[in-house]
Amino acid sequence: MRATPPIFVACALLAASGSPPAARAGEPFLIRNDQPVGRLYGVPVGVDADPAAAPGFGLRVGLDVANSSIQMVRGSTELALDGETWVLRFAARHVWKNGWRIGIGVPVVSHQGGGTDSFIEDYHEALGLPNGNRKQRPSGRLEYRYLRNGETVFRQTDCTTGLGDVFLAVAAPLARDAAGTRALDAVAGVELPTGDADRLLGSGSWDFSLGLAGADFATLAKWNLELHGGIGVLAMTDGDVLEDFQEPFAGYGDLAVGWRLARWLVPRVQVDFHSPFFSGTDQTPLDDWAVELVCGATVLLPGRVALDLAVAEDVAVNTAPDVVFHVGLKRSL
Repeated sequence: MRATPPIFVACALLAASGSPPAARAGEPFLIRNDQPVGRLYGVPVGVDADPAAAPGFGLRVGLDVANSSIQMVRGSTELALDGETWVLRFAARHVWKNGWRIGIGVPVVSHQGGGTDSFIEDYHEALGLPNGNRKQRPSGRLEYRYLRNGETVFRQTDCTTGLGDVFLAVAAPLARDAAGTRALDAVAGVELPTGDADRLLGSGSWDFSLGLAGADFATLAKWNLELHGGIGVLAMTDGDVLEDFQEPFAGYGDLAVGWRLARWLVPRVQVDFHSPFFSGTDQTPLDDWAVELVCGATVLLPGRVALDLAVAEDVAVNTAPDVVFHVGLKRSL
């Protein structure tokens, strides 16, 4: 980037304006790779470790507006991912006094034409970022398709909305410090094939994940930095999207750094990544590792409510949406 991300400019102005009561920002953003095909498989989201989590219920909701603009012809294959995918995620969890947690995530997915195409072109130009070949294609188009040897493997051109794949998780504490500043959890999850694979709302696969999630609020405390991270493996049964090219296993991970700029404001940089879910499609957006950079902030509000605002970009170009706008709310009950 050749310009300061606007979200950080806004954070600096907010920090100078006052200081509501202190609270901890908690988990990283409720976001994952929402590329129309890459989002189909069960990379965990919303199960990050939090050593300061109080026993009881917590609720989160996040909205991602993911805009993609890809059209590639390679050999006998053609891939088009040109449109906008909106994902509204509802997440709930319960924490026991011993640190065990259970959680559920319910996504509602909507594939639409690129309603933010023009805005994103202006956004890229303002930040000095490339627009690729966006201006060579019609604005507001929805066309998700993959052709191979002249045959259509999948195609989605009609706007559609429905339930995605529901995610269930359980987390067990492996290590905690007495000060509530460090934690390491084991996290197991399963994603159910509740979404319609024919409309690219779900994968048709049962996805099982097992990994580690950690948080450290002490090591870099003198710089007011909070660390979160995780890594794991995903096992997938046979799905209904690109089933001839699907991998049975994938690796995933994330790393987030939050800076307590004020007692109530935490700008955060987050990197999410996963290995490819497919191989042999001859298309980079499907066969390569996906890496996404998320820049944003958590604003702590009265009543144990926190507001997340963020923008995500595809660091590994075309393996994630071109741009994602994220807004989220979370509350402890």
